[in-house]
Amino acid sequence: MPRRKATQEIVEEMRRLRREGMSYGKIAVRFGLSPMTVYNHLQKKGKGRRTRITPEIVEEMADMRRRGLTYEEIAEKLGIAFQTVAKYMREEGLSGRRRKVTREVMERMRELRMAGLPKKEIASRLDLSYNTVLTYLKGEEGLLARLRRRLGLG
Repeated sequence: MPRRKATQEIVEEMRRLRREGMSYGKIAVRFGLSPMTVYNHLQKKGKGRRTRITPEIVEEMADMRRRGLTYEEIAEKLGIAFQTVAKYMREEGLSGRRRKVTREVMERMRELRMAGLPKKEIASRLDLSYNTVLTYLKGEEGLLARLRRRLGLG
């Protein structure tokens, strides 16, 4: 059976589809290639193109992350796999979209709670997760309020 070559345009399209979450198998079917061929093209096996992640590259990634770039944007700009960026950003403590709960945010959270807003609404208004609001406000609740809640009285 003759081997089919993948042009640079096809490889770029395969990369785009893979970034969008398509499996190697589905990409292979789309282009009439074997899944292993697709994998080899996307992983650049045997071509010596893997980027060696140096401390300078890690610092550049961290700087981009601090400026608000997403993993996808960093990976695209540096030509590095998304998973590699995610791994190093976790190690640097720069993963996720966590927002620190500052004293001001905590005070605003208390104000909204005293105004009678539900915790889900507070989370939405402060751009925090529901669990973050729940955790911080739980520590703020008094003993009486916790007892009432457990007894179903409030």
